[in-house]
Order: sequence, then C-alpha cells, then structure tokens
Amino acid sequence: MTDITDINPIVNVGTEKNPMYVLDATWMTVLYEKITGKDFKGDDDYVEFTDKFVKEYNEGGFDTTLAIKRMM
Repeated sequence: MTDITDINPIVNVGTEKNPMYVLDATWMTVLYEKITGKDFKGDDDYVEFTDKFVKEYNEGGFDTTLAIKRMM
C-alpha cells in the first residue's frame, strides 16, 4: 500500500525559470478518497477538499507533504 504522503498531485507544466503548477486530477481523486474515506463523485465536497489542499499548499511554503498532513 502506498503511503499517502508519497502522492504528489502538484505538476509543473512550465519551466524551471517560469514554473506553472497545476493539480493532477487523478491524484487529487485518490487523495480525496484516502483522506475522507468517501467515493469520488465530483460534488461540492470534492471541490471544497481541493480548494483546501491548494490553500494549505500555498500557505505551507509549497510543501506537498505538509499540505497532505494538514488535510488529514
């Protein structure tokens, strides 16, 4: 079984000089199901979960592991 903190939903689609980060929807779905114990339905709960992850990621110094731990 994969450790949940090994999941990295942040993908750099830019360059090293000009990074542009996006969330990988597949990984966010896996995170949502693992953390909440709910099946993915693409509803408001999932949107709120994703918004909270982005907030935690941005406020946590862009640390994916920290953001995931804060979500748990």
